[in-house]
Amino acid sequence: MEAKHVYIGIFAIALIVCVLSPFLASGDPDGLEASAEHIGETHDAAIAALEAEPVVAPVMPDYTFEGMEDNPLVGVACLIFGAILTVALAYGVFYVITKK
Repeated sequence: MEAKHVYIGIFAIALIVCVLSPFLASGDPDGLEASAEHIGETHDAAIAALEAEPVVAPVMPDYTFEGMEDNPLVGVACLIFGAILTVALAYGVFYVITKK
């Protein structure tokens, strides 16, 4: 099996996951937020920490764009964009490291 076929397979699987994730993921908060809500005595402090002003403003907070929060296809686009960006960054870092 050629490496090209492996890369195409990985890309296809990543694309399927990106397309299905907004429809299969839970509508409840993710693990960190859900855990913070169940902490008890430190509940308010944990919620305040989660809602604190971020150091860097996220480009796609909660996998959506401002004003498009109800459109699940925007979530799919954000996931695909994030996957492509992650692969590009990983490839760039790998390329720089192997060229030395």
